[in-house]
Amino acid sequence: MKEKRLSPAPCLPEEAEYNLSDFALFLSVMKNCEAHRNVLSIITGEPDLKLAQIHVEEVVLNRRGRRAIRLDAWAVDAARRQFGTEMQNDTGSDDVRKRARYYQSLLDAPFLKSGKKTRYRELPSTYIIFITQEDIFGKDQAKYTFTEQCEEVSGLHLEDGTVKLFLNMASKRGDPVLVSLLQYMKLSRLDNPEILVRDERIVRLDEIVREVKESEEWEDVKMSILSVGIEMGRREGEKRGIKRGEKRGEKKLARLIMLLNEDGRSSDMVRALQDEKYRRKLYMEYHIM
Repeated sequence: MKEKRLSPAPCLPEEAEYNLSDFALFLSVMKNCEAHRNVLSIITGEPDLKLAQIHVEEVVLNRRGRRAIRLDAWAVDAARRQFGTEMQNDTGSDDVRKRARYYQSLLDAPFLKSGKKTRYRELPSTYIIFITQEDIFGKDQAKYTFTEQCEEVSGLHLEDGTVKLFLNMASKRGDPVLVSLLQYMKLSRLDNPEILVRDERIVRLDEIVREVKESEEWEDVKMSILSVGIEMGRREGEKRGIKRGEKRGEKKLARLIMLLNEDGRSSDMVRALQDEKYRRKLYMEYHIM
């Protein structure tokens, strides 16, 4: 009986660099309460922010009890304020602004009791935060803060407790510490020359990032990323009716993932899985047609 040869398991190069803007690393780091607090503290401009609860990949149900959204990172502070934070690399395939509106409504729903016992004043304040690679508003601001206010009367705010924040890694206009955090997310090393202020919270965040990268759990995550990419490529090929073995039948996505892996471009590999526009750009770069 002929011995069956097993294909070697795919591997990631040791020097592969992941950044906090990569969805997988962001989730892994935000599981750490101190890291979560430091990120939100800088974003909100509240140095003394204290968190009572944190969750990662929290599933929020709609009123029928069905899964509606899955938040990347969710937290509650000592004042019962809710913070939902999303690392949103793909801003071209959907309307992020309307997505923020939907997230807002779903975070409120579990706190309301039906009938006469409904007390809207008990609704906690909520912050919906989207962190993006691109400037979706085109005004070159690192931070866009939106609250409800009256158009007819200047300065009259609704004060309904809702805040929506859109953070933009492409801009350096804004609070220097926040800009430094966003640039650190883009290239997660303290020797990143774009970091303007080495705030102690960013320094500690970097320590946690390095601890996560050295963990066995992170090794498993990296292998899962590669496996998912290969599987997505296989399905893409099958969807297009491409048969295994044909010259035209090389699965585009699987080939791209493997080439990025060989070049040590793991950060690009993760982003390619999340961002269709960026994926198309890489196809052109590698001449994958």
